[in-house]
Amino acid sequence: MTQPFPQPDPAQPPYPAPHAPQADGSYPGSPQQPYGGAPPFGMAPAGPYPGYPPPPPAGTNGFAIASLVFGVIGGVLFSTIFGIIALSQIRRRGQSGRGLAIGGLVASGCWVLVIGALVTIGIVFGDTGGRRSADADGGTGPVSVTRLHTGDCVGKVPGDNGTTIEDVPVVPCALPHEGEVFAVFDLPAGPWPGQRQVETQAEKRCQDELDKYLKTPDDKLESYSLLPLRESWEDDRGVTCVVTGPTQLTGSLRK
Repeated sequence: MTQPFPQPDPAQPPYPAPHAPQADGSYPGSPQQPYGGAPPFGMAPAGPYPGYPPPPPAGTNGFAIASLVFGVIGGVLFSTIFGIIALSQIRRRGQSGRGLAIGGLVASGCWVLVIGALVTIGIVFGDTGGRRSADADGGTGPVSVTRLHTGDCVGKVPGDNGTTIEDVPVVPCALPHEGEVFAVFDLPAGPWPGQRQVETQAEKRCQDELDKYLKTPDDKLESYSLLPLRESWEDDRGVTCVVTGPTQLTGSLRK
C-alpha cells in the first residue's frame, strides 16, 4: 500500500510572501537594516582600542641631590661640577631635580661671594694693621718701610750706606726719636727713569711737603728719603720722606 504524497493546501501560498519595504527603502534583514534594528547576535558594538599605559616616572637625578648637598656645606667645586652634570642629564633623560641642581649652583655662588668678601676684608684690615702709627697704640717695633704712615716717628733713622732697608723701628712720638715721617707718595708710573732721576724727583717733592708739614720752619732740620728700588719698580714706586734733626726729637713736628 502506498502513502499518498501530501498535496499543498490551496488556501496557503506555497512560498512566504515577501516583506514590505521599510520607510528608508530597505528590507528587513538587509545589510542596511538588520532584523530587529540591532547588531547580529553575539557581537558587541565596536569601540576605541585601549591605549598604552603611561611610562613610569624617571625619578630624581642623583647628581642634582649631590650638588645641593655640597652647595649647602660649602663644597663649591663638587657642587658646581655635579650641578652642571645634573642639568645635562635631566634634559636628556627627562628626570626631575632641576631645581635642586640650580639651588646647588646658587649656593656655590654665594659661598664664592662670601669667601671673596672675607679675603678682601682680611687684606684691607691686614694692610691697615701693618701700616700702624706708633702714636695710635703706644707700642714700639719694626715696621716695613712700605707700611709707614705720615706722622709715624722713627726711633733710629737708618744710615745711608747703600744697603736695602726693609723696616725701621717705630716709637711713640712722645719718646725721643731721630726722625718723623712727614710724607708718603708714589712717583709717576712708567719705565725705570734711572737712580739719579728718582732721587731728584723724590727730593723736590719731599721739600715741598716738608714746608707744608712743619709748625715752624727750622733750618736745622733735614729731609731724608726712603726710595724705591729698580728691582721692585713695577710693583713699588713709593717714596717715604722723613725729617731729622741734629739731635733727637721729642714730640711731633706736625702743624
